[in-house]
Amino acid sequence: MNLTEKRDELLEENLCDRCLGRQFGDLGHGLENYERGMIARDLKQVDESSFVAENVPEGGEPREGDCSLCEGLFVDLDHYVEMVEDKLSSYELDTVVVGTRVPRRIEKRQEQIWENYGDRYARPIKSELNRIVGRRVQEDLALEADFERADANPVLDLENDRVELQINSLLIYGQYDKYVRGIPQTVWHCKECGGRGCGECNYTGKKYEESVQEIIQAPFIAASRAKDVSFHGAGREDVDARCFGRREFVLELKRPKNRNLELERIAKELNESQDSVEVFRISRTKKDRVEEVKTEDSDKSYLAIVELSEKLKDLDTEGLEEIPGTVEQRTPERVSHRRADKVRRRKVYWLRSEKLGENKLELTLKTEAGTYVKELISGDGMRTKPSVAEKLGCEARCTSLDVLEIYRK
Repeated sequence: MNLTEKRDELLEENLCDRCLGRQFGDLGHGLENYERGMIARDLKQVDESSFVAENVPEGGEPREGDCSLCEGLFVDLDHYVEMVEDKLSSYELDTVVVGTRVPRRIEKRQEQIWENYGDRYARPIKSELNRIVGRRVQEDLALEADFERADANPVLDLENDRVELQINSLLIYGQYDKYVRGIPQTVWHCKECGGRGCGECNYTGKKYEESVQEIIQAPFIAASRAKDVSFHGAGREDVDARCFGRREFVLELKRPKNRNLELERIAKELNESQDSVEVFRISRTKKDRVEEVKTEDSDKSYLAIVELSEKLKDLDTEGLEEIPGTVEQRTPERVSHRRADKVRRRKVYWLRSEKLGENKLELTLKTEAGTYVKELISGDGMRTKPSVAEKLGCEARCTSLDVLEIYRK
């Protein structure tokens, strides 16, 4: 079947010009599909070269409304645009991509036409609606298209005459230092009530009064008017450890009303409002940054204060020089309830010790990512070998720990 024969057969199907033109949608450039339909209806003979601007009939009006395929959907374009814009009206956006859910009966009719006459050069009705409505919404609201990850993805449900709206998260990258002990990185829900609130947690639902996450996210939630939030950190320090290594994080603000945030101002006010946490290098980021941060595998250096069960003058501290190298660590008792029980091999790059008192040492050390430093000191009942306790021949306990530096790859 040549194009003229195909056109002649299609004319018997009672199609509007948009649906007729879509059957030749890949032919020609710079034309709307209703113009292709007008050309196909006007010319006696059509071929691949027919669909050019000079062949559009002058003064003619496109045939719309009565159509056996789209059932007149394109007559209601103004209504669809208005529905989408009304749904977006309460959100501050930069990018949008419109989608469409076409009634199944129309899709089946489209499939039947393609089966009868072929789909070479044809474009689906869904893409036509997406393009037209999307372009008008973008023009009216001064928005751009972002097909990778738009701020908003409204979907026209034509069967039910409604718009389903997906608002994508606003992602904020940053780094933080934690200057106090006794607060976790993220919210810890009370074990007794699971976060519902009970007498054990003073009806807060939390084990700890505050966290790094809550301190950082509060002003960003307020500024963005987000419905919810997730905090993605590049690992985490212990609750009782401080961190001076500028740990990376991504704050995921979900369904934000506002996106154009004054990030530098918010960060400055956050840092000045409290002394527990300081943030650095705050900036907007993209979705793939979340996975990069969560899977970051960085070596670290630490400062640890160690209390010993015996006096240093009675111990041979030279044995500590044998610790750098590979250590074997079976999953520590303190995390065995949430980590697989296995032996991990980690490197200790260097370790230096300094006497602080009769039975107290200051250790500085650099280790491979994933090293359990407290257990490297205590030995954890010989689950870690070698250890400071093993080399000194006495009990050793880490009383304070600081992350000094994070070595990003």
